[in-house]
Amino acid sequence: MSNVEAPVIGKDALGRPVKDLSVIPWWGVDRKEIEWYPKINYDVCAGCGICFVTCGRRVFDWDIEKERPVVARPYNCMVGCNTCAMICPCDAIEFPSKEFLKKWVAKAHVTKKAFEIVDQIMPKNHLSEEEVTATPEADPKR
Repeated sequence: MSNVEAPVIGKDALGRPVKDLSVIPWWGVDRKEIEWYPKINYDVCAGCGICFVTCGRRVFDWDIEKERPVVARPYNCMVGCNTCAMICPCDAIEFPSKEFLKKWVAKAHVTKKAFEIVDQIMPKNHLSEEEVTATPEADPKR
């Protein structure tokens, strides 16, 4: 993984510390190359703030004048996370498609890298050579 330390860049509207997590690569890919982050549909957003309050990566901040959440630090969002969209009571938060995400997983060889990490804690010889070297992008059934 990455040994990059994210610098604190300020505080959010509630006074919580905010780090610039965009400096940490995602599986070896510069985080700013991957357009994975929430978009708010204000036509349906109730302004409850559940996204702002619950996001531990401080993707959201609060627009005090407009009394609603804003995506202030999009690249702080963990690629693949969509918790805010799942808990939004109004379904006002959207993310790129699952297919978009799977393309990045394949491009960055995430499955192979994850196997290599987990292999360190597994019994020896638990996978065949074919299982170790197989990748989703090489599977003709996909």
